[in-house]
Amino acid sequence: MAIEPRGAEVRRARVPVMSDADPHPLAPDPPAGQGRVRTHLGWAALVTAVCFLPLGIVAVAYSLASARALGAGDEARARRRARVALRWIVVTVVVGLVVDVALVAVFALLGAFSS
Repeated sequence: MAIEPRGAEVRRARVPVMSDADPHPLAPDPPAGQGRVRTHLGWAALVTAVCFLPLGIVAVAYSLASARALGAGDEARARRRARVALRWIVVTVVVGLVVDVALVAVFALLGAFSS
């Protein structure tokens, strides 16, 4: 048994216990009315690969900027960047669909689908 000097307090570390009710016990609670910041990086990567590459790259860049701001603790900037990233994701999907429909129409007019 170790001998403690007089007046020394024994400090024990608190060990967080994971429960089903709180999936992130160590994360700080967000302010009232606001949830945690979502960077939308997964969606940005998906629309970049599937829909329209040039605009998708912009969406990925803003998603990464949101993640960097969140890592630096600047939640307001992270929210703004995430909102801009989400707009670019929507624009990428719309432009990708328009380009795909236009290409199919041009190929159909040129007779690429005729037997």
